[in-house]
Amino acid sequence: MHILTKLFIVLVSLLAVLLVPLVVVYAHNENSFQAKYQAAEANVASARSEYEAAKLSHSIVLQRKDQQLQELEAENIDARKQADRQEAEVRQLSARLAEAESMDAQIQGYIATLTSSVDAGQQLTASLIDELRGLRHEALASERQKVQLDDALRDKEAQLDVADEARRALQEELQRLKDEHAGALGQIQEYVAMYGHLQSGGVNAGARRGQTVIIDRDIDCKVLSVRRNSDQVLAEIDAGSRDGVKKGWVMTIGSQGNFIARLRVISVDINRATGIIELEDEFDRGRVDVGQTVYGRVGM
Repeated sequence: MHILTKLFIVLVSLLAVLLVPLVVVYAHNENSFQAKYQAAEANVASARSEYEAAKLSHSIVLQRKDQQLQELEAENIDARKQADRQEAEVRQLSARLAEAESMDAQIQGYIATLTSSVDAGQQLTASLIDELRGLRHEALASERQKVQLDDALRDKEAQLDVADEARRALQEELQRLKDEHAGALGQIQEYVAMYGHLQSGGVNAGARRGQTVIIDRDIDCKVLSVRRNSDQVLAEIDAGSRDGVKKGWVMTIGSQGNFIARLRVISVDINRATGIIELEDEFDRGRVDVGQTVYGRVGM
């Protein structure tokens, strides 16, 4: 036999030996594979049913999701509309804010103007208050000066009344003296015609002594005013009839214990009196002046 044939026979034998176990194994495993196949088919059917159930559930979920998506889209639309409204409101608020800022700037300007006006008003008020205070002080000073002038006027009017009364009294005294002088001249002429010339000083001294009234009480007072003219000097004192002063008294005027002059009372009021200054010597004893003491003693 050829070698190749031998090899072929050997190979066939080997294949036969090898195929027998395979057939035995296949026959043994066929039932197992069939059971596994049936189990696999059952699993496939169960998987398909599960797939269908899952598909159905997925469809339901998709429907729900679609519904939710629609709802979300509706909400999104509403949200966009609301956002548009809010944007419109924001634009309106921005416009109002701009107007408010403009109004705030105007108000700040008005406030600055009012502040400057208030400051100017305060300064004007302060100046007016100072001026008013000055005017008030001037008014008070004027009022005090008016009161002083009124008092001085009343004093002057009183002095004028006293002076008028003294003038009338002096005029009456002068007229009386003129009448006495005329009568005395007639008597003197008759006397001279009968007895010759008179001795100097006798008749006039007696006449002056006859006008003097004896002081009946002690009194001290002050000189209120002094009036001087070319003919005589008059002085007014702060004592009158209620103090007992009488017309015709001859009182002494002194200063610091020194004799100055005499005062012959010619007019008496209730609380004042006026008299003629006698024996005044301004070069030796000084002049009679306001504030000097006038006193009278009993028996003078």
